[in-house]
Amino acid sequence: MSSPDDATVRVRAHRSYLFAPGCDEAVMRKALAAGSDAVVLDLEDAVAPDRKDLARTAVARLLDELAGSPRTIDAPAVHVRINRHEDGYNARDLDVAVHPAVEALRLPKAEDADAIRAAADAITVREQALGMPPSVVHLYPTIESAKGVLRAEEIAASSPRVLRLVVGEADLVADLDGRGDDALTTLIPRSLVVLASRAAGIAAPVDGATTILNDEEALNDALVRARALGFHGKSAIHPRQLAAIHTHFTPDAAELAHAARVVASADAAGGGATTLDGELVDIAVVRRARGLLSLRRER
Repeated sequence: MSSPDDATVRVRAHRSYLFAPGCDEAVMRKALAAGSDAVVLDLEDAVAPDRKDLARTAVARLLDELAGSPRTIDAPAVHVRINRHEDGYNARDLDVAVHPAVEALRLPKAEDADAIRAAADAITVREQALGMPPSVVHLYPTIESAKGVLRAEEIAASSPRVLRLVVGEADLVADLDGRGDDALTTLIPRSLVVLASRAAGIAAPVDGATTILNDEEALNDALVRARALGFHGKSAIHPRQLAAIHTHFTPDAAELAHAARVVASADAAGGGATTLDGELVDIAVVRRARGLLSLRRER
């Protein structure tokens, strides 16, 4: 298992993950050009059962095209959300989604580590069959139930391919039979997912999508809560949500300047604890500062 510092370094810290239905090639192309850090081509909830084959074909065709095109510096990462079956994850989806153009898979309804490990093993076999380098495709298990929340640390530590957990808030609220304030219903579960991610040594989790499109205040409130709880990044269902997401998850100039001073003071102290502007600078403070600076380098 990697250390938290390793996770900060090796994970590209996406701020936004824009969903696009795998059955609609035009919408997928628009999503790729919308300015998000990552695009999630969806084979799951956005696709009706009788259109799954069509979606697999459309996604496979688009991935082949992307793999054959030069990648620009501002091109989004490509993720694919696959379908969960009672006994694991859909093998036909995995055959499509494990591809040189894909950075990661979203694994919905994550509730047990065995299913995650089985998916990771299947990815290894597929990578080998395609002649891909090992461990190119990563995993983002999505926590959407009480059972998933209580097993979040086990899921987070289930495979080296797991880079981040995701909270699927709508399904989680439904599973918890929430009444009234969804933010209050999911407060403890979401906090537990943050703690599980940290304890397992992976990067901070991704917040679920805000499904109300015409309420900027609701989106901004959700983003403030997500940052305060320790999430980094948020799923989106429409390009109009991207600007607010990027604003909230991009460190500003003052934060970056302070982080640089923290790192410099720690380096000057030989890596030991020191003080800066009357405040203690210890290992934890330096770790957070380095994480912020890594976001600047990756933009």
